[in-house]
Amino acid sequence: MQTQTEIRQSITDKIIESLKKGKIPWRKPWTGVAGPRTPHNFSTQKSYSGINIPILWLAGQEKSYDVDYWATFNQWKSVGASVKKGEKSTQIVFFKPIKKTVQDASGNEKVESFPLLRTFSVFNIAQVSGAVVEPFLERPAGPALVHEQREEFDRVVAATGADIRFGGSSGAAYYRLPADHIQMPHEDRFESFPAFAETLAHELSHWSEHRLNWTGSYAEGELRAEMAAVFTMAALDIPDSNNLENHAAYLGSWLEALQNDHKFLFRAAAAASKSTDFILSFSRPQETVESEPETVEAA
Repeated sequence: MQTQTEIRQSITDKIIESLKKGKIPWRKPWTGVAGPRTPHNFSTQKSYSGINIPILWLAGQEKSYDVDYWATFNQWKSVGASVKKGEKSTQIVFFKPIKKTVQDASGNEKVESFPLLRTFSVFNIAQVSGAVVEPFLERPAGPALVHEQREEFDRVVAATGADIRFGGSSGAAYYRLPADHIQMPHEDRFESFPAFAETLAHELSHWSEHRLNWTGSYAEGELRAEMAAVFTMAALDIPDSNNLENHAAYLGSWLEALQNDHKFLFRAAAAASKSTDFILSFSRPQETVESEPETVEAA
């Protein structure tokens, strides 16, 4: 059985390899045939979160999976589907809460809880067969309804109540403390609506940071904001803008941090998921998330 460090290091090494090849695991540059744009468990209909999002998106890029539905071997079996012979699973992680009785400085016993990192195996819907999955593999994706995406995005942004100011002499996009406002160029300065929406989502993630009491290095904050922007775009079904400016600017510092700290990516991915949830919480019910099951089969 792998140790906590070995699990994190194995995943980090895979992400580093992907980045060096020019593949960005926290981006989804393709449109699915049918189903969600973020990874969901087919059996529970819950979304995956944190580090499991880039893990599953990367698997989708490498193996050309069009639909982001996943489940364990037994979960597919429970819904009447079966994993095809010879298919290999994708390893994702969960945190199993462990309780331990300890003594404090006064000699009194108390129960402490801490997370224990473990892996479990899932298969994509493309790897299974059965009548229950056929509609998701055969139905073509519908046309993008840009006006509906725009209306939903505007509604989500307005509901946050963030102070967003457009224009300005610098023509730059940024979030500023202690004024607590976002500065944005006008939308017509961007090449597309997705590029505008992703930039604003990036700055909204920075806006969420002090509200969620986050700290960390500048590079970690930028990775957190970029991942959160992509997660938010996917949650709102807005196409990827393919805006790689932030990625290119910070790639060197991210790679250095990843190589020096195997927890770096885990922290950033978990924080990015929380930032997206926080931004969306003002305008929609909290989505049930597929996270930290106590047992493998509870995933």
